[in-house]
Amino acid sequence: MIIRQVSSREIEQIYSQWRDVLEKRHIIAAIRNIDALAAVVESPTEVVYLLFGNPLNLGELIRRVRDQGKLPLVNLDLLSGFSRDAINAEYLAVSGAAGVVSTHGEVLRASRKQGLITVQRTFALDSAAIEAGVRTIHQFMPDAVEILPAVAAPRVIARFREVHPQLRVVAGGLIADLKEVEGLLAKGVDAVSISDRKFWL
Repeated sequence: MIIRQVSSREIEQIYSQWRDVLEKRHIIAAIRNIDALAAVVESPTEVVYLLFGNPLNLGELIRRVRDQGKLPLVNLDLLSGFSRDAINAEYLAVSGAAGVVSTHGEVLRASRKQGLITVQRTFALDSAAIEAGVRTIHQFMPDAVEILPAVAAPRVIARFREVHPQLRVVAGGLIADLKEVEGLLAKGVDAVSISDRKFWL
């Protein structure tokens, strides 16, 4: 296993910036293409979910986000040309990713060993899916759980926090307006991930 060589100070700075977004800013930009990348690097948003990329361009995408002082968290499940194996956590780490988003526990465990922020993605489609997500965090405590769609998060957040009361929760998907964002935050969600650029300002 390759362990990326980063100082404890750098890791501390990354986690400090991550906590600041969860506690004060609450907006994570989710980008799906190059046009969105160009827009997000000009925005004040500090955490960026990369929802696209391949082995040929991912390093450059990460570098462009990093060069603007932002944290790139890569959704490994949505990349092209990557397997869902834990070995890819090493690749993401040496490429400069600040974190990994995935539904796969083994990927998140490997990412934690690399010093990366870990976000477990969970689809709250039905009670079985929710219980599967809860079982996963019994086995591994990620830095946050992302619940999709966002409208379901307030209904299931308590179930996840029964396991870990301090668990950070991100809500994503199907967010229509700022009022809805405010409602999610008021109900205990720590941050929202949004692809609509008007929320990044």
